[in-house]
Amino acid sequence: MILQQRVDVMSYSYTVKPSSLKAFLERVKSKELEVPEKVTQKYLEQIGYKTKNDRRIIPILESINFVEASGLPTDKFRDFRTDVSGQVMADSLKKAYVDLFKTYANPLEKSKAVLEDFFAKAKPSVKIQVLGLYVDTFKTLCEFADFGAEPYKGVEDKEAEEIEKTKKKPPMPQVPEGFAINLNIQITLPITENAEVYDKIFKALRENIFSKS
Repeated sequence: MILQQRVDVMSYSYTVKPSSLKAFLERVKSKELEVPEKVTQKYLEQIGYKTKNDRRIIPILESINFVEASGLPTDKFRDFRTDVSGQVMADSLKKAYVDLFKTYANPLEKSKAVLEDFFAKAKPSVKIQVLGLYVDTFKTLCEFADFGAEPYKGVEDKEAEEIEKTKKKPPMPQVPEGFAINLNIQITLPITENAEVYDKIFKALRENIFSKS
């Protein structure tokens, strides 16, 4: 159990330059930067992030599901540039830092020391400076999150929601094209020896029912 906890926490990414991470996200959100084909080291260098420490932006974007392992931008990357930007980041952080949010309903209310302690419990050998970078990275990302807004619904969430709605709805009866309706009409004829009575009854049936079919 302890081993699993360590793996989960150490999968979190951090940067030693939170200012570069913040500047990059601001440029993405404001649409100053176009959606690239891939977020790679070469791409970062082309847009001004040329230092070795700037490269840590990539694993951070991957950890919050903004890019795939190959560097391809996801729908969340694109939606982060829209009016649901805050919801996108909030949803990403709740999933990327799921254990942190399970431990503290609102981690932002906790002091840096408390948050450092959370990361320290996973791997005691991590230096205090690195623990602080985990916290600084998390808080930098939180600056772009709106935890009080309506939950973000991505393409997959919407598709799943539609599937659930379909499951709850009773299936509509399928009516084949060109269907026919058969009516079984039963008439009790009066007992009489007067044939005209029967003639009138059958004439009425022809005029009012059979002639309209």
